[in-house]
Amino acid sequence: MDIHIRTGLAEARALAVGHQGALAAYVGLGVVLPFLLLSSEPIFSLRTIMAILADPFTYRVGGSITGPLYLLGIVAVIAAGAMLAAWNAVGAEVREGFLSEIMYGMVAGTAYLLTNLLLGIAFGLLTALPMLALTGADGFAGLSDSLPNRIHRVLTSLVGMWIGTRLCLAGAAMGMRGKLNPLPAFAESWRLTGPAQGRLFAFYFVYGAVFAIPVVALLLLHGGIILNSQPGSAAEMAMSFGWMLLFAAYFLGQILIPAGFLRAAQPAPAAEIFA
Repeated sequence: MDIHIRTGLAEARALAVGHQGALAAYVGLGVVLPFLLLSSEPIFSLRTIMAILADPFTYRVGGSITGPLYLLGIVAVIAAGAMLAAWNAVGAEVREGFLSEIMYGMVAGTAYLLTNLLLGIAFGLLTALPMLALTGADGFAGLSDSLPNRIHRVLTSLVGMWIGTRLCLAGAAMGMRGKLNPLPAFAESWRLTGPAQGRLFAFYFVYGAVFAIPVVALLLLHGGIILNSQPGSAAEMAMSFGWMLLFAAYFLGQILIPAGFLRAAQPAPAAEIFA
């Protein structure tokens, strides 16, 4: 069945209205908790990143890279688990409770995360190998600013966005049906998005461009505050709250939009057809 953007967004709105409590709880788990965890590591501070960019040869961050990578892995599992738990909550006819949803989400979210990671690695290798074969490792490095390499990067980005569009329903299909195996969900997403791939690609392209506007605005505002205030100022703390709100909005969009599109792609029940 074809997917219509307006119908999918209407379904997403209905899910948001009907599951406000569950969505608020999983924003806490999938956004607020990871944000607080990452805030405990100095390397993830925008102030630190700006200092490194301003003086990369002399500015150093103490400690091992193992800790930040380990923390990133934990945060990724928590966020993916919260997403799967949220999809399970909005898709269930009768909810089994937060504990059951979270336990399911952490197991299914890890499988979903690993599948996406493997697909990303495979895509990266497939897109890099042709250039490596043509130029060799040294030649590929030398082409970093050349016109062919720029064209390659643009085409790779567009193909990656198209593949992401075709697989956008996988998490929702997995979570809303309570499945643990991600592979059938990815296959179902590829099948369901086929008839509407053009309009879905255009929608997500515009959606990403629109979301980039507040991201850039916050980066500029936060950067200006960092340059003109001391660490830990009230304005800088307020910016952290702003980032958290932005991430929460993005998290809800990542949950509700695919769930709405999935519902829009399903055939209507017989009772509705003959009503």
